[in-house]
Amino acid sequence: MRRSSGHGGGGGGGVGGGVVPAASLAALLCCLVALASGAAAQRPPLPPTYKTLSGDAPLIIAQGGFSGILPDSSQGAYAFGVLASAPDTSSWCNVQLTRDGVGICLRDIDMQNCTTVSMVYPAGQKTYVINGVQKTGWFPMDFNMSELQSVALTSDNYLRPHTSIVTEAHNAGLEVYAADFANDRVIPYNYSYDPLEEYLSFVNSDHYRFSVDGVLSDHPITASEAIGCFVNLNSTKVNHENPLVISHNGASGDFPDCTDLAYRNAINDGADVIDCPIQVTSDGVLVCMSSVNLIDTTNVEQTSFSSLISSVSEIQSTPGIFTFNLTWDDLNSSTLKPKISSPLSSYILTRNPRYTNQGKFMKLSDFLEIGKDKDLFGVMIIIENAAFMASSLGFDIVDKVNTALSDAGYNNQTAKEVMIRSTDSAVLVKLKQQKTKCKLVYTLRPGIGDASPSSLVDMKKFAHAVVVDRTSVFALSGAFIIRKNNLVNNLQSAGLDVYVQVFRNEFVSQPLDYFGDATVEINNYVQLVNASGFITDFPKTVRRYKENSCTRLGNDIPIYMQYIKVGSLAQLAKVPAMAPMPTLNASSVEEPPLPPVASKNTSGGVPTPVTSPNPGSGPSDAHTATVSTSVLLAMVSAALLV
Repeated sequence: MRRSSGHGGGGGGGVGGGVVPAASLAALLCCLVALASGAAAQRPPLPPTYKTLSGDAPLIIAQGGFSGILPDSSQGAYAFGVLASAPDTSSWCNVQLTRDGVGICLRDIDMQNCTTVSMVYPAGQKTYVINGVQKTGWFPMDFNMSELQSVALTSDNYLRPHTSIVTEAHNAGLEVYAADFANDRVIPYNYSYDPLEEYLSFVNSDHYRFSVDGVLSDHPITASEAIGCFVNLNSTKVNHENPLVISHNGASGDFPDCTDLAYRNAINDGADVIDCPIQVTSDGVLVCMSSVNLIDTTNVEQTSFSSLISSVSEIQSTPGIFTFNLTWDDLNSSTLKPKISSPLSSYILTRNPRYTNQGKFMKLSDFLEIGKDKDLFGVMIIIENAAFMASSLGFDIVDKVNTALSDAGYNNQTAKEVMIRSTDSAVLVKLKQQKTKCKLVYTLRPGIGDASPSSLVDMKKFAHAVVVDRTSVFALSGAFIIRKNNLVNNLQSAGLDVYVQVFRNEFVSQPLDYFGDATVEINNYVQLVNASGFITDFPKTVRRYKENSCTRLGNDIPIYMQYIKVGSLAQLAKVPAMAPMPTLNASSVEEPPLPPVASKNTSGGVPTPVTSPNPGSGPSDAHTATVSTSVLLAMVSAALLV
């Protein structure tokens, strides 16, 4: 049985370890049993029954070893597959026979599809009739085992309701194994780019009323997590302890930013805190929207409002159509619709197309009502461009937010925490001077590796917490982690809570150290960073991690849920060293006070119209990765096994 795999996926290129004889694989696995035996005692308690044929946990089968990160069927892939997965993980060997009768592990009978044989033996091509079809290629039967020692291996969308095939097979006494699992492929949109969620749909018997008897995977670590730590979790009660699950524009991985759909689904997915980036309309209505430029988050360019395109140098260097150009009624019109964000669209990874333009825009007042009525730890309000609003629009955003909070009854309750966040220290200083009861959160720009003592002293004067970008926590060379920066430790030592952003499920958003698995990344941040909160496009992924059954086992935590040693893969890949990242200084923290609020009829700062519409830049909050998928796969194949 093959699982439904969506579109495309995988990649090619690179070379790695040599062909593995089947007999050598058996010997290798016997040796590795001793290395993995310590993990056997660490296996977490499993649910008492599964809806497999035997009632046991589904078997994890490493297809060609850990072939999602190392060349398929190579010695390194088999070794890593055993060491990084559940203790009883099996290894899959697709046996082919050489001319001298040696069985070798090779995933394809035509060796040019999985080895460098065509380069080593360019004249070795033959033609045979295989299963009634004429096929030309390089075949194991034409080579002795000694000749193949010099050949290296290469590493080569909505769901329909599930069928009854598993139940029918079990009723007939047959076991069912699902194949073709891999983290670095486009999987059905139902799984929100989360490979662990895909495994759970095949083995989580309480939810889906069936379980396959085993899975064949290129990434057995993810299968091990799913079966060992995430099956049949009790999620009836939301735990609001640290680390907090903080939405990023709501559940923006599945629905358009800051819409009613995004917020309601963020709450349903287990967010502790929902966020509202504040923008203002021309008639003074505060709205939640991830960008002041409507081109980023709506279909405004396809509407009559496209004529309002203008340049505002204080906001951005490119022309845009801004929220303060339109009234609330304009935003709420039937022609203007939200647009789902796709921060990794350069990889042809789009999000949930059925909901591309679904949902309604939200006023701040509506957002606050939702936050007050639901089981949440609190709400986060984000204020940017406050100086521009005061001097050019005649709008005191800080006072308006305070008024909105008071009108919504947040000043008279203690059940919900209100956080106000900004990259502008002047905003937080003003709130501090007003003796606000809100938690003040300062956002650092990306790419900072440390903070000077003077900057820490300054931040403590106006902030209770700091938001740092993932790129500031671990330094990368290429797509590999090379070291952990000092920034987070120094912030925490100064008494500041640290929230890290932005976590995403798409495999290209993560360093190669995490094997294309968002849960592996979250696990590393919990164990190595001790962040107070995760800001995420996919609250469900972080919430599920908080409920896992393994990380509370102390010394008995299974090996596949232990953190990845910082820099371990970079050492194998021999990536170049990188200079230390910049240090934050006090001069970068200190900002002049917010300017006085200008008169509404002041002409200064009026947007400058442009003569020809410009499609604008991509979403302002989009993080585009620095290397393509094919480059990532080639680097792994070529560098990890030389």
